[in-house]
Amino acid sequence: MKTISSEYIKEIKAQIRVINEALKRIQEAEKVQDSAVNNREYNKAKDEAIDASSDVMIALEEAVRLASAMGCETGLYEIHKYHKIVELDFREPHK
Repeated sequence: MKTISSEYIKEIKAQIRVINEALKRIQEAEKVQDSAVNNREYNKAKDEAIDASSDVMIALEEAVRLASAMGCETGLYEIHKYHKIVELDFREPHK
């Protein structure tokens, strides 16, 4: 039986798979960095870790968006509410 949340759950699970794969890529890149024998190998692994970290953030943002939409559909949140990930820079004073 298809529910209001079933499509959101399916999409959130897909984003979790993306996150898990990206985390594995980060761990593998860190192993390569630890055992690198030259700068080229180290930098290539470092770039891979950066790309994978970016993939984690993108997937987390999408998962948060989907969870927010699911909450609106089920009546948990008002229809005009929207959740997102916000970047804060603690070097600057916030008001």
